[in-house]
Amino acid sequence: MVFQSTWNDAAEETLRRWVAEGASSSVIADAMHRTRSAVSGKIARLKLKRPEGLSPMTKATTKQSPVVALAPKPCKLVPVEAASANPVPFLQAKSFHCRAVLDERGEDGLAMFCGARKRLGSSWCPKHHRLFVTYGRA
Repeated sequence: MVFQSTWNDAAEETLRRWVAEGASSSVIADAMHRTRSAVSGKIARLKLKRPEGLSPMTKATTKQSPVVALAPKPCKLVPVEAASANPVPFLQAKSFHCRAVLDERGEDGLAMFCGARKRLGSSWCPKHHRLFVTYGRA
């Protein structure tokens, strides 16, 4: 099997120009949408040298666009439901049932789950999610 390089002549020429200008591998990789390792490897295979006496052009010295704060995405609000009046036996729980384990046992002697519809992105209903999950609170 023959490996074909994804480096065409235009890409190699661009790489040569950036190296001659003193750009770091990270800067070149970002500009060419490649990994830093791919750029470093190609520089080594082409035996390219950066000019001496020129301060290296790194990400910190290149002109960067200003940082823009993005507005948080609105999340889908899930109405708060009371715990299910019908707990679900362990072996009959479906993917949409709350996984909060209750203090009661089913007819088969196994634990019972809450059984309410679970919150999006969680294993629990909104009520149990509030009880079980803390976000950075001590």
